[in-house]
Amino acid sequence: MSSATQLVEHFFRHEHGRIIAALTSRMGTFNLQIIEDAVQTAMSRALSTWPRRGLPDNPSAWLYRCAANEALDSLRHQAMASRKLALQAESVTTNLPDEISEIDESVGDETLRLLFLCCHDSIPAESRVAFALRIVGGFSISEIAAGLLTTPANIEKRLTRAKCKLQELREELVELNNQAVAQRLESVQATIYLIFNEGYAASSGDSPIRQDLCEEAIRLSRMLTVHPLCAQPTSSALLSLLLLHSARMSERLDSSGSITLLADQDRSHWNWHRVREAMDWMEHSASGDRLSRYHIECAIAWEHCRAREFADTDWSIIVRLYRSLQERFASPAVRLNLAIAVSYAENVKAGLALLLQLSDQDRRVLRPWWDCAMAQLLARDQQSQAAVSHWCDALALATNSAQRALIEAQLKIQRNTAGVNVCEGIE
Repeated sequence: MSSATQLVEHFFRHEHGRIIAALTSRMGTFNLQIIEDAVQTAMSRALSTWPRRGLPDNPSAWLYRCAANEALDSLRHQAMASRKLALQAESVTTNLPDEISEIDESVGDETLRLLFLCCHDSIPAESRVAFALRIVGGFSISEIAAGLLTTPANIEKRLTRAKCKLQELREELVELNNQAVAQRLESVQATIYLIFNEGYAASSGDSPIRQDLCEEAIRLSRMLTVHPLCAQPTSSALLSLLLLHSARMSERLDSSGSITLLADQDRSHWNWHRVREAMDWMEHSASGDRLSRYHIECAIAWEHCRAREFADTDWSIIVRLYRSLQERFASPAVRLNLAIAVSYAENVKAGLALLLQLSDQDRRVLRPWWDCAMAQLLARDQQSQAAVSHWCDALALATNSAQRALIEAQLKIQRNTAGVNVCEGIE
């Protein structure tokens, strides 16, 4: 990819949501498809003209003006057979600023309002994530499909459902107020966290990490922490959590692209600048009387970060935190991680017992990681043959190449330990 192309994509990614928000605020959500197409056209024109003519003095303004002109042309074209649409187009033309810099003060939190619009309670949860990535983040259909582990056709359906629901509701960008924040902040936070998780631990595709999704989630989370109505302790806890997880990102894969287990990561290579920033946001999150899942998960992540080595981890604290998380926000992943923590804080057999207590439904949701956890704990309990069996099951259920590489490496070690040369059913 050329440097000019990278530059275009950089500006596009960072300005996409702001341009969409600015134009939607003036043209209305009824014209969202026209606006979205216009912004895509602006991107295409930038890709074809910037490498030849050089970077404009104000790239953001260039993209905005190009998108605005394209959207207005589309409105006028549609308005030829409708006087009402013609009047609407003329009204938009009259009220549209010439440059995006002219709307900076009036835009204020328009991008954030667009995010709240994407997370309307009436839009299905699975559609909210795709909608936010598309409209606010500027991700392509194929990128969203890869990040959300589904097909482009499925993403198209989700986006269509979201847009149809907005048109049905006749919802527009409005000033954020206490009522809107109270109704949707939790949904917005959950959507941001889902975006981050899809990037941090993708369960299919060639790459187990999508850093662009993680950084987009962090960018959106930062927006919450600076808005006067959204800058609540839960928003600070969410940002702190994402920063702590992302600080370990560079060590999650080895040089060959295989997953590196936490115990094997070189902690000196973690991003300690982000850890320190996360600590500041942790302090901000300490006010108030609400204990959210983000507070507890942030405390768990902090325990891992503050341990100088894996062996120094205070697993007794982590167990208490996971039990608190299970009491308030139970999920299959919480139950799995609690079992692993117990195996270190108490003993391996106690951890195995908790893993075996997981329901069949939980196991289906967690695979192949439930099998990986079983294999690791069985190996630590000197049950090598049983460990091999679970590594084989995990290998059969792996959904991306990095997972397979990790499992195959562990399986090779375990086979040597157990004296097993083959794994039945696995070539």
